[in-house]
Amino acid sequence: MHTSGVIAVLGLALSTVAFSTTAHAQSRETDVSERVIDERVTDERVIDEVTVTGNRRQVRESILAKAEETRIADFLTQDELGRQPDLNVADSLRRLPGVTTIFDEDEGRYVSLRGLDQRYTYISIDGGQLASTDRSDRDINIEAIPPTAVKRLDVIKSITPDLDGHSVGGIVNLQTRSALDADGLYLVSNAMVGWHESLGGLELSEDNPSPRLDVAVSNTFLNDTLGLLFSGTYFDKNRDQGRANLNYGSNDTGFFVNSITPQDYSNKITRWNLLGKIEYKPSDDFLLSLTASRFDYQYHEVRTRFDTTESGLSNQTPTAGTFTESAGRARFDRFPLGQTIDNVQARLEARPGDRVRVDFGISASNGIQEHPYPNASFNIPSDSRLGYSYDLSRQNIDENELPLILFNDPSVFMDYDAFIFRNYFDGYFENEEQVDEAFANFGWNAEGQSEGFGFKLGVKHRNLNKRRFDRSTNYTLTDPLAVLTIERFVNPDQPRPYTTDYFPNMNYPVLNPDLFDAFFAQNRGLFSAEDRSNQRSFYIVDETVSAAYVMGTYRSGPHTVLGGLRFERTEVDTTATINNSADRISRTTKYDHVLPSIAYTLELNDRMKVRAGYAEALGRPNHPELAGSETFDEANQVIVRANPALLPRESRSFDLAFDWFIGDGEFFSIAAFHKDIDNQISEVSSEEVIDGVIFDVSQPVNLDSVSLTGWEIQYADDAFEFLPEPFSGLGFVANLTLLDGEGGPAPGGNLVSQPDYLLNVAGLYSYGPFSAKVTYNVTDNRPFNRTTAEYKYEQLDVQLRYQVNDNWQVQVESRNITNNPRMNFDVSRSLLRNVNDFGNSYWVGVAYRH
Repeated sequence: MHTSGVIAVLGLALSTVAFSTTAHAQSRETDVSERVIDERVTDERVIDEVTVTGNRRQVRESILAKAEETRIADFLTQDELGRQPDLNVADSLRRLPGVTTIFDEDEGRYVSLRGLDQRYTYISIDGGQLASTDRSDRDINIEAIPPTAVKRLDVIKSITPDLDGHSVGGIVNLQTRSALDADGLYLVSNAMVGWHESLGGLELSEDNPSPRLDVAVSNTFLNDTLGLLFSGTYFDKNRDQGRANLNYGSNDTGFFVNSITPQDYSNKITRWNLLGKIEYKPSDDFLLSLTASRFDYQYHEVRTRFDTTESGLSNQTPTAGTFTESAGRARFDRFPLGQTIDNVQARLEARPGDRVRVDFGISASNGIQEHPYPNASFNIPSDSRLGYSYDLSRQNIDENELPLILFNDPSVFMDYDAFIFRNYFDGYFENEEQVDEAFANFGWNAEGQSEGFGFKLGVKHRNLNKRRFDRSTNYTLTDPLAVLTIERFVNPDQPRPYTTDYFPNMNYPVLNPDLFDAFFAQNRGLFSAEDRSNQRSFYIVDETVSAAYVMGTYRSGPHTVLGGLRFERTEVDTTATINNSADRISRTTKYDHVLPSIAYTLELNDRMKVRAGYAEALGRPNHPELAGSETFDEANQVIVRANPALLPRESRSFDLAFDWFIGDGEFFSIAAFHKDIDNQISEVSSEEVIDGVIFDVSQPVNLDSVSLTGWEIQYADDAFEFLPEPFSGLGFVANLTLLDGEGGPAPGGNLVSQPDYLLNVAGLYSYGPFSAKVTYNVTDNRPFNRTTAEYKYEQLDVQLRYQVNDNWQVQVESRNITNNPRMNFDVSRSLLRNVNDFGNSYWVGVAYRH
């Protein structure tokens, strides 16, 4: 649907809703801006002389934040984050409309907004850009940040000139706790232990339980003008998983399974964070703050696997067939991955005169990922016993069932002498990003509900430096006649791998990495080393962005307008390798953009608002697209290289929304948006003549244009007051996002990472000291490329609380109750490619506040 059609339909819907619901609105009349009255900033709020705590408070504060925001935005409040069965902030964000969380197994890692790839999302902490720990893209990995580290999550969808221009999808800001949120001493803590049902089936599995501890303490001094805050989290998660993978080939008869790869993981994740803040606020006209934080994430995974390489297809039908023989490989991989994000920020806010506000700030963020990845492989040559039959008709995507695979002679997996050592690969990868920013803003009559004309001016300077590094060594047996079998590295009494549930007679030999490491250390002289460092993975990017903006504001009665221009100059210096050698090539590029935007709000009455917006934004190229290595294959006249001349993606966004603040805890919203995005980047091949020789050159170029149209619908009622007790404690929160892409590479014109719909439903209940929350989240099929996608994923979580007294609370949580796996499938063939089974978890604990 084109933008004009969307706006016309939405306008008609808004007028109908406004006309038909005025009477009901008046029956629950309370001015939005006065709905929440602070008695003191703890877990309790007083609303219309009724004490509201827990889930109801969270709903109302999110509604209040939306009511006070001029732009189109959504929010999650502190309690909503800290007491939801969410493992990190990426997990929590999926509960908002228009937000897709990109998962790594059972934990959120990235977030995308409104169906766009995660690289389009600008993520900041207290307004300062977060450094990325991702090894290649601009994706900002927020897996390490626990929900309790932040006070509120802000998702800004309609951009104005005072916000960063790299925001095609939108902006996510993590707002940390304030030392001045409460007067005097304030303490809150949560202690929980958890059990994962998928734990304990592998030889190197850790034991249950998994501990979680969150603490935040603050105090004020000097007549409550000076505040100090400290918060910390420790989380030690132990979990196993099985991942069954298939690949498919095709011929004139039909499709066939040409590769089988079961993978079984023992997984231990240790996460901790520290955040400290000092704030000085002698009056409402002056605030000086200094914040420092560290988010640390250590990933201790041991992955065992088996791979087949088939040959000799026979007896093939459109849905079945047999391979007479196959080669195999047993392997283990260690993934002791560690990543840290360090942040420091200083900020000054002042109001030196009537209607005047100035603020200055500097911030620095450093993200580093250190990733050793040692692995060892034992091969079995092509063997008729490893041949297998397959039956595609037995697969059922809706029931998580892969095609039936049966091996000719499963006893081959117990023939340890047949598995011969191939190599031990000691790999190491390092990625580091440093982001330094400074900004200054000046505003006159541009705050809050100031009537009449006003304006804001501001400048911002950011330097981003990213470095990638790889160091690897490959070890083989020095004696070419020597034979090392798998027998001494396998426990014959090992439990069956998880993936045998999907491959019934494939009880493959599971390597014990500890046994191999000990043997390697004691017999180092048996092995020869060869440097296999991948120079192609090396690059350095130094990116400088200088920005300035001017924004006018106007407020008069029901009308509010924010609009103006933002100018951004980008300079990029890159260094990369040539032909996988130590030779380096440096390049420089520069480009300027002027980005107009405007946001308009019309208050139809005390309870209804219409918002509209237009904005232009950028999506700068990924670092490997700018700085990847160059390879010259003179024998075949082929060149593969990056493109430092790439331009950023450019978007034009149109937004229209209607918000109806029905009453205390009841809210309805419907929003429509349309985005046109130019300069999409695609990998293409072209011919280039060099010294009279024609070369085939493959590189990324700005080529395509895409568009995206969507709807977001929300409704909340935190208490069904029309029902008699105890049913009046029931409540309901839901949102639905509908997305439609055009011109994208995925089937139907969808964009990469864009599902057709997102759905969140939460049921609330509170009665006396007891409260409960049940949340249901659905993400529709999410494409990775033209042919493959993540299958629709549904997750059901439950949380129960009991308030023992004013200070203590008992809580129970369950995550992924229905034990759903994540699955990938081939869209065009409707063939299931893998099932990632990580199980569910249960948590019990206590919370204390003072």
